Amino acid sequence: MADTSTPPTEPLHYAVDLTPADVRAIHAFLREQIRPMEGDSAFGSAEQRAARALSSLVRTATARAEVMLGRLIETPDDRHRTENLNSLRQSWQSLVEAAEEWADTPGFDRRRWREVDADPAAAALRHRLVAKQRAESSADAKA
Repeated sequence: MADTSTPPTEPLHYAVDLTPADVRAIHAFLREQIRPMEGDSAFGSAEQRAARALSSLVRTATARAEVMLGRLIETPDDRHRTENLNSLRQSWQSLVEAAEEWADTPGFDRRRWREVDADPAAAALRHRLVAKQRAESSADAKA
C-alpha cells in the first residue's frame, strides 16, 4: 500500500491495493456533493438533516479507513492484518455505496470506486467455498 498524492489509475480489486489518496479522493468527491445540500436547504429541514447525517457517516467511514490504512502501512505483518483489511474493506464499501448515488456525476471514478475483496488470498478462499457449496447443493439435488 503505497502512499501517493493521487490515486492509481488501474481498476481497484482488493483492499490491499487501496491508498490514502483513494480515501482522500472519494471523501473529497462526497463532500463536494453533500456540501450544497447542507447549506442550500432551510435550517432544520429534512433535507438539511439528511445531508448532515450523510456527511457524518462519510466522515466516520473516512476516518476508519484512514486508521486502518495507517495500521496496514506501518505494520504490514501485524497479527491483526486480516481484521484490519476487513475493517478497511467495510469502511471503503460504505464510502463507495454513498458515492455510487452520484455515479453519473463528473469526477466519479468508476475504475477505483468499487467494491473490493480484502485481498487476493481471501477472494480465492471465498471462491473455493462458494464452488464447494454449489457442488454440494448440486449433489444434494441429484440425490
